Amino acid sequence: MTQPQADVQEKMKLLRESYLRQLPQKLCDIDTFYETLRKDPADNETARNLHRLAHSIKGSGASFGFKEVSSCAQSLQTFLQPFTEGGMRMDDKLLDELDKLINALMEAVGTHYRQRPEAADATPAPVSVDSSQNDENRLVYIVDGDSRLRSEISAAIRQFGYEPRGFSRCDELAKAIREKGPSAVILDFVRMEEDAAEAGKIISIRKELGGRVPAIFISDCDDVKARLEAVKAGSDAYFVKPLNIADLADKLGSLTTSRVSEPYKILVVDDEPELARYHSLLLREAGMVTEIVNAPLEIFDRLSEFGPDLILMDMYMPECDGMELAKTIRQMKTYFSIPIVFLSGETSFDKQMSAMIMGGDEFLTKPIKPEHLISAVAVRAERMRTMRSLMERDSLTGLLNHTNIKIQLDMAVARSERLNTPMAFAMIDIDRFKSVNDTYGHPVGDRVIVSLSRLLQQRLRKTDIIGRYGGEEFAIVLNEANVHDAKQTIDKILRSFSRIRFRHENKEFSVTFSSGVAGFPEFRDPETLSDAADKALYEAKRGGRNRIVIAPS
Repeated sequence: MTQPQADVQEKMKLLRESYLRQLPQKLCDIDTFYETLRKDPADNETARNLHRLAHSIKGSGASFGFKEVSSCAQSLQTFLQPFTEGGMRMDDKLLDELDKLINALMEAVGTHYRQRPEAADATPAPVSVDSSQNDENRLVYIVDGDSRLRSEISAAIRQFGYEPRGFSRCDELAKAIREKGPSAVILDFVRMEEDAAEAGKIISIRKELGGRVPAIFISDCDDVKARLEAVKAGSDAYFVKPLNIADLADKLGSLTTSRVSEPYKILVVDDEPELARYHSLLLREAGMVTEIVNAPLEIFDRLSEFGPDLILMDMYMPECDGMELAKTIRQMKTYFSIPIVFLSGETSFDKQMSAMIMGGDEFLTKPIKPEHLISAVAVRAERMRTMRSLMERDSLTGLLNHTNIKIQLDMAVARSERLNTPMAFAMIDIDRFKSVNDTYGHPVGDRVIVSLSRLLQQRLRKTDIIGRYGGEEFAIVLNEANVHDAKQTIDKILRSFSRIRFRHENKEFSVTFSSGVAGFPEFRDPETLSDAADKALYEAKRGGRNRIVIAPS
């Protein structure tokens, strides 16, 4: 959730003041480097350090709104450039010119330092993006003149944790929406076709909702014309009667849960603390989660602990520059594909391209408009998240695949051991699934798998981790839950799943599942915990199926 605008502006002001206070120390460092060059004009290492400092002040000064400081630093950087690349030696005339440029920079800093910080150039205004989402809303409104069908739909979606409310007329729906907005609406499209007034009401309601609330239309008609009219009226999904209630419930789940996403995680690497905090604050205001690294070599510890979607990195830093750091990261298999975005005051196109060749994905130039920074970071982070999802998740259900649920189990056991908290691991297997495939076909079997995966996602906590273990098997990591709490939770899901009616052609059928549960600290390592849950699942199958067994400790 974004912070109040006044609070953000106050933080920006404090960052500017902090930056201004540490500028005199940078000028002392510049003066020290200059005196060293006076004694040894051939000392190119000192020239490089002086160049790095000038480059740093150029970018940070502009970012915080000190334009004159930034301009003087840029002149100093440009002057020093030939002495950092080819061994060019300074003479007395060049040293005098260098002295004048340094004095100009000191005067520009002094001018601002003698002022109150707020009297300097305007602080860049942050961009506020409302990232809050009402993901707790489970209310679904159903409009259909057939009370029996309303009841049938209500009973089905209630198993997935929704709170259905039925209406026979659109004016009742409009009144309910004004009192409390739903997470989705299910509408009888037949009445729209037969009653122009009803059609007008529904279209009016969809316009009022502005497309924010998904709408599922149900109809007797399966022709293209009817479907096209439904699209024009604002439908997000279309189902033909007699309804396959399980498919409708699954579509409802995908339309409502797909809107909830975790915030992007951005690792900000910059040796200037104030500038790092400034960019971090901008990204946090856009709803992202950030961590800051000021010492470049500390990045590798943070990478494993934080698990970022993107690295936002300065190009010139002490110990190692951004290009060297990017190349080192790219040589590690785990982080080969993580996006690295350089944010630097470097304006040389050749050097920018060199940075990209060394491992960067994009180059942004300081100072950068807040909205441009947020947009560039968000696009790259989303692309990374999509690629990671394709590698880590099962294509049918969207759940973690076998390999990654095992990794999550390892991490959960390590965490529980470190914090001395309980956790449970559950294995789930759909009963007689081969018979479902043989009787109704594999596409229907896939719908059963997807329905169970959706039900698990709807009914478990956000802190629980769900994976498709393989075929009709699922695995769940329940953090900070003992085996008895886990069994109680899964039992509710088991009963809900058994009440779902699946339809194929003119036949209806239901399906059950069995589960085995094992816990930490009863089983103290991932392998024995997994084996214990698997054996408990086998006992549940052998005991008659449609039940849950806790592994004996």
